[in-house]
Amino acid sequence: MAIRKSLKGQSQGCKGDRKSMCPNKREDSTKSASESSSAGKLEKPSCQSTAGGLSPKITFPPVQEEEPLPELNAEVCQNDESSDDEPIVVQEIGQRPNSPAGIPPFIGGRKIIWSAYQRKGVPENALEVMVNSISESTLKQYNCSLKAWWTYAHSQKLDIYQPSTSDIISFLNSRLTEGAKYSTLNTSHAAVSLIAIHDVNEDGLISRFMKGVFKKNPTAPKYTTTWDVSPVLSALEKMHPLKGLKLKDAAEKVATLLALTTAQRLQTLSAINIENISIQSSTISIKITERLKTSKPGSFQPDLILPFFLSKPGLCVASAVLEYIHITEDLRSPTDKRLFISTKKPFKEVCAQTVGHWIKNFLLKAGVDVDKFTAYSTRHAAVSAAHQRGVDISVIRRTAGWSENSDMFFKFYNRPIQPPNDQFARAIIN
Repeated sequence: MAIRKSLKGQSQGCKGDRKSMCPNKREDSTKSASESSSAGKLEKPSCQSTAGGLSPKITFPPVQEEEPLPELNAEVCQNDESSDDEPIVVQEIGQRPNSPAGIPPFIGGRKIIWSAYQRKGVPENALEVMVNSISESTLKQYNCSLKAWWTYAHSQKLDIYQPSTSDIISFLNSRLTEGAKYSTLNTSHAAVSLIAIHDVNEDGLISRFMKGVFKKNPTAPKYTTTWDVSPVLSALEKMHPLKGLKLKDAAEKVATLLALTTAQRLQTLSAINIENISIQSSTISIKITERLKTSKPGSFQPDLILPFFLSKPGLCVASAVLEYIHITEDLRSPTDKRLFISTKKPFKEVCAQTVGHWIKNFLLKAGVDVDKFTAYSTRHAAVSAAHQRGVDISVIRRTAGWSENSDMFFKFYNRPIQPPNDQFARAIIN
């Protein structure tokens, strides 16, 4: 079946001439026609582009804080049909309408970090490598904090790259007053420290402030309990065979089964490549080759081993994965190699958020309180159930991608399984 490929997000270079900003002065009516036409000529704006269109990875000039240039800032977003490395230009804007009076428009977190490295003396030919050392997810997380710092610093007439310790504490305290929680303040602290020219943490005052914030508003674990996997597994087992289901139902089942049997992050599940799946006699092996949140020099990439459960075909995750590949074979483009594709045309590869929506939707059908538990809670439920059923902690750590000495499981994931709410009443009546 031929699939028409939808081309989206291809950013283009400069399109035509733009109307210039005319000064609030009328030209003298006595000027000659030649002078008028000469004065009225518009110059085409200069725009550097690459073979792939506009890219955020370009050499940025030093930021002129006192007199910002009216450049076009490109806002980018990610969708299900784009990779993290291919941002889609969705809007080109000049002066942002919501910028407070007297404060220049926010130039974006990436540009600020780029300029900070320039000011720290990083060679021009190494700037791109330095900025790319920060993951896209971290850049997105820092972007909000850097925007808040940009607004605060300009309102206080501060140099955003050379703040004093007291300047940062005042900024963090203002955010605390506005209702920011400890985790938000911690991100703001990390973002400002990254772009500061000097070491702002040397005297320990900011760390002392953060300890005070924690004592004032201590953070609690997201989950104090987790849900029982048994009802969810029963619901999954009833959805058999896979080929008899709608594409969306099939995607929900495979995604939920994989999440529970591997205890992996959603990012890992969305990164599964069908070319990296190998079939053995009793198992299938899935190697994850894409860079993940946990990827770092010296660390091992996940290697998922899924056994065939011949006695429980409705819960056989290995068979479900292979059958899902067969069902979607004629729908996917030859260039789309990721396991999960969208359930509607043009059937493109999906991101981790879409996989999360599928899992959450299935948990709702299975009776899990999705107002309390997100799709990511499958990781908590899976490792807690495995530990309760006697699986060795070393196996749990290795499966979930934690180091041998990691206490992550006991700190954040080992939760008592929540019994059904009607258990007490049933015990009394029965």
